[in-house]
Amino acid sequence: MSSILFEKKRVLIISGEPRILAEIKMELMEHFDVSIAASGDAALAALEMYDIAAVVIDIDESREKAFSVFAGIFEFVRDKKIPIIFLAEHGNDEDETAAFMMGAVDYSTRRHGTVSALISRIKLHINASECEKKLMLSGECSSDCFAAAPEAVLCDKTILVVDDLELNREITAGMLSEIEGLTLEFAGDGKEAVDKFAEDPNRFSLILMDVQMPGMDGLDATKAIRSLNCEIAREIPIIALTAGVEEAEIELCLKAGMDDYIEKPIAYDKLLAVITEHFF
Repeated sequence: MSSILFEKKRVLIISGEPRILAEIKMELMEHFDVSIAASGDAALAALEMYDIAAVVIDIDESREKAFSVFAGIFEFVRDKKIPIIFLAEHGNDEDETAAFMMGAVDYSTRRHGTVSALISRIKLHINASECEKKLMLSGECSSDCFAAAPEAVLCDKTILVVDDLELNREITAGMLSEIEGLTLEFAGDGKEAVDKFAEDPNRFSLILMDVQMPGMDGLDATKAIRSLNCEIAREIPIIALTAGVEEAEIELCLKAGMDDYIEKPIAYDKLLAVITEHFF
């Protein structure tokens, strides 16, 4: 991969809520230089002072304030191709739609234990922005930049899709089958997934795991995979596919050993973003 992915960049967090800052600042600082702003004026000052690579706006303190700050800095960040990510503790479809319509590149739900996914997502958007700027300046983009595009990242991977409903497996397959070089394998329940993985763990790069299945469900299947006596079983990303995104259910997924989740019904852009971020 290119140095774009690993060079430490500066991220601006816009939030006036000390609790939220305490939850994410220290973890983000391991990967980024971090600036903090509690208002639109402070955000503009930081943007003018520093070379900001991405902006994260907390929407929980005040929805109206968050969107007002966004509107105030949008022209500045648009001209510099700086990605803006909204961060919500309890997201909703209305706010997510509004964020994307205004020009945000992502709307991420912040849940306990998922800061690593946010970090990967920020890196993904920074890399895409850097590639876009290079392309605009030079008219060409390096092979490293193309290698970091989501579809290219997946071109040599094998994903195990686990779902008891054939229709759901077909939908997921339809979304991902156009990615050249990506291999999909399928399991109809948790036991089949464990057996397939145990046969040849090194064959798989990631597992998409339905949570609610008859017999061995996704939680038990994940625990069984994590308990296998091989390093890849402890490290392979396992992503929950779930229609239930209440805090309690997500906590159960994380405790079982899952790394992230995708809400059903699955949206292609969300599926691609969540899968890809686990390879950075």
